[in-house]
Amino acid sequence: MSQLEGITELLGLQGWEVVENGVRIEEERVVISIAWCAGTGYRCAQCGQGYLFAYDHVEPRLVRDFPLSGRRCYLEFTPARVSCEACGVHLEELDWVGLHQRCTLRYERYVAVLCEILPALDVAELEGLDKNTVYRIDRKWLEERAKLREDKPVRHLGIDEIAIRKGHRYATVFYDLERREVIGIVRDRTQRRTSGFFRRWGKARCKEVEAVCMDLWAPYQNSVRKYCRQAGVVFDKFHVYGYLTQAIDEVRREEQRIADKAGRQLIKGSRWLWLRRPDRLRRKEKQSLQEIVEVNASLEKAYLLREDFEGFYASEDKAAAQAFMEEWISRCKESALKPFLKLAKRLRRWLQGILAYFDYHITNAVSEGLNNKIKVLKRRSYGFHDMHYFFLKILGATGALPSIDALSHTF
Repeated sequence: MSQLEGITELLGLQGWEVVENGVRIEEERVVISIAWCAGTGYRCAQCGQGYLFAYDHVEPRLVRDFPLSGRRCYLEFTPARVSCEACGVHLEELDWVGLHQRCTLRYERYVAVLCEILPALDVAELEGLDKNTVYRIDRKWLEERAKLREDKPVRHLGIDEIAIRKGHRYATVFYDLERREVIGIVRDRTQRRTSGFFRRWGKARCKEVEAVCMDLWAPYQNSVRKYCRQAGVVFDKFHVYGYLTQAIDEVRREEQRIADKAGRQLIKGSRWLWLRRPDRLRRKEKQSLQEIVEVNASLEKAYLLREDFEGFYASEDKAAAQAFMEEWISRCKESALKPFLKLAKRLRRWLQGILAYFDYHITNAVSEGLNNKIKVLKRRSYGFHDMHYFFLKILGATGALPSIDALSHTF
């Protein structure tokens, strides 16, 4: 085997061979000139119709390929044009480089794989590419992977929000709670955006949903009631606990504000002690809490209400849970603590959705792990300006897209 034949075989482009004296080694790159050698004809890039002869050839093109011996590698070739009976005169279709593209498909795939483990800016620096080129390649391959997503029925749907930018900018994420994967994302948390997801999702998929777990957020509920009418609505227990800890924290802040100097010093710095579960407190932390509640009646009431609420989700069944909640709400009213009066009113309003937990026993706990991945992705990439690209990256990072190996080398 000659040297040129060896390089041709190394390139692995069927029907193409390295021309005589076609390898130029420069300081930072290698340029390999190749030519079409097979007699199988040409294909129209518009319709794919095959032709035996080319109409003419255009100016030589230079496209980026895999690195070679530590240097950037470029392939130089002369594309042909075909005279198509249906489309007119157009460039030929090639199975290893896209029309008018400056990188081979296999190199694009290599860049897309790098983007799964590195930020796009780092990939651009590593490969000596423009950052917009890296974004375009990564987005293109993510979109192709998204086209291969399987249409699986969703019985238990989760809806939660994530912060995507500073200034209370949110996105709404939809989860398959049984498969623990993201199935969709929309900008904002409005009813219009949420309803838009369900319309695109389709009536057939909506009818398959048996229960939806969500925050106590009216726009979500309104959309679900409209598009998934047969589904049970479950208000997420972790959001309920979130409102409970918010109430006790408001009591703590107010008591710290109105306390005398000694009382203020005692309460100061105790925030996390009130927010943690009692069984996770250390002995010294329990002692600190005990000292506070002994001298502050309001905080004692708030702490006892919070501690006793643990019994709600430990109830044997829905009837027992409802009886527990009714009694606990009465105690909130008796306490006369404004944050707990507000909480009691909220729980009363959403009681049926909270009690629905005992019908389906689902929570949005899966969203916590997935949301952490989303936060890492956002922080690692220094933010996103293209929301569609950001959402595709989220789907990829959370395992919602097929592997890149599922794609063939052509589209």
